[in-house]
Amino acid sequence: MTSTSPRGSDERKAQVQDYFSRTAASYVVSATHSAGQDLQRLVEIGEWDGRQHALDIATGGGHTARAIAPYVARVMVTDLTQRMLETAREFLLSQGINNAEFQVADAEHLPFADASFDRVTCRLAAHHFPDVARAVREAARVLKPGGLFLLSDSTAPSDPELDAFDNKFEKWRDPSHGRACTLAEWENFFAQAGLTIEFKEVTQKTLNYDDWTARAQMPAEEKARLERFILESDERAHDYFAIKTRADGHLESFNIDNTLLKGRKA
Repeated sequence: MTSTSPRGSDERKAQVQDYFSRTAASYVVSATHSAGQDLQRLVEIGEWDGRQHALDIATGGGHTARAIAPYVARVMVTDLTQRMLETAREFLLSQGINNAEFQVADAEHLPFADASFDRVTCRLAAHHFPDVARAVREAARVLKPGGLFLLSDSTAPSDPELDAFDNKFEKWRDPSHGRACTLAEWENFFAQAGLTIEFKEVTQKTLNYDDWTARAQMPAEEKARLERFILESDERAHDYFAIKTRADGHLESFNIDNTLLKGRKA
């Protein structure tokens, strides 16, 4: 499921705002969000020039906006959560970024006119959206003809059982998690929005369990329960997610899939 009832959608967004209001600072310093192959590749495939206006949706700590700002005339930095946006603004200004504007915005109801931007980016955020398909349509709506939507997000395996396992541990750790979609779902969302995929790349990210749970401010008891759930999963899950333990038997790390897509508006 990638959409919910209006009431359920509002409840989910309230969860997202609560979660990121509490954890905003940890996302600025997160190695997963501040760097990574997907961020570098997003910049490489963006076909930038210095006259463009870009929009960064659900900016989080502001790292994607920071990466693309040197290549565009202006970047509109948005997030659903006021505290998260304030934290991103502080970070970007500290990095000398002076061509950014900031606005609280819902990815599913962007407060911008049609065909306002040359580039739209969204990185490591869409799994929080109650209605991912609608968010992609909104990204396409605000793009100029010929513009690019650059999307990077965690991705569920195509196997239904592994998909269910992936989304269960993600939501256990962070109740504001909506759904990590499969690659096939992403391809469908882009097609429905009138975006032609010109580039796609699926890679794996390694998540250190202690860092991953600390970033979510997970209580020690829940962290231990989730650790047992992951470690006691079947052999297929251990193999697919490359689950690794330390010498003391505790969970050290595991891998998740990440998809990078480049879609062009006709």
